[in-house]
Amino acid sequence: MVDWQKILTSRWLITSRATTVYLPAIAFTLVIVALWLVFCVAPAEQVMGAAQRIFYFHVASAMSCYGAIAVAFAAGVSYLLYRNPRADAVAEAALSVGALFCSIVLFSGMIWGHSAWNTWWRWEPRLVSFLVLWLILFAASMVRSAGVDENRRATIVAIFSIIAAVNVPIVIFSIKLLAQSEQLHPQVVANQGLTDPRYILAFVVANAAMFAVGAWLFVMKLGNVLLRSEILQVIRNRPQERMP
Repeated sequence: MVDWQKILTSRWLITSRATTVYLPAIAFTLVIVALWLVFCVAPAEQVMGAAQRIFYFHVASAMSCYGAIAVAFAAGVSYLLYRNPRADAVAEAALSVGALFCSIVLFSGMIWGHSAWNTWWRWEPRLVSFLVLWLILFAASMVRSAGVDENRRATIVAIFSIIAAVNVPIVIFSIKLLAQSEQLHPQVVANQGLTDPRYILAFVVANAAMFAVGAWLFVMKLGNVLLRSEILQVIRNRPQERMP
């Protein structure tokens, strides 16, 4: 049985070999292998050419973003039910990682779109819904820096976690709102556009690499959040020195 009470401490997250050696080593190895597969093994796509290679990390970042939001959703619901400060810390760390990958998706999508469609942006359902998701995650990070009561702030962030999770299915299925002829966003995976085994292998490894990087970033951020909470708790419990 997993001892979550031991794992969810700043000391274990910051000093454990699992988090400081093994996890970053796995993430680094998968990223190197993914880069080799994407740029040296997978053939260039006939229509888009070299620009298509950004697809692997663009989609993988989106999947990692959704995974981080799922963790934040679970932590947010847990905090609203049990008011556990560790659940709030998990939600904060997961939302931070989700915001990072969400930003990567937006910017890599703009680069891809400009190369493929000769436009940086278009107000279509998929792009707009993903922009809304990014704004939700950005708003959650802004709440963290606001000078409000900790319990109130944690409650607001938990609600933002739930709202972000509700928005994910909207992003995924928004592409069905318009006919393919009326939008720019492709449905590569849904239409089984990856037929060459080398495409599939690069796609799978790129997803695994981004998930590993996301897990590493999440662990580091969570350790930082818990350490900050412990330091603040020590400061609060310290007796105030009297002025002479």
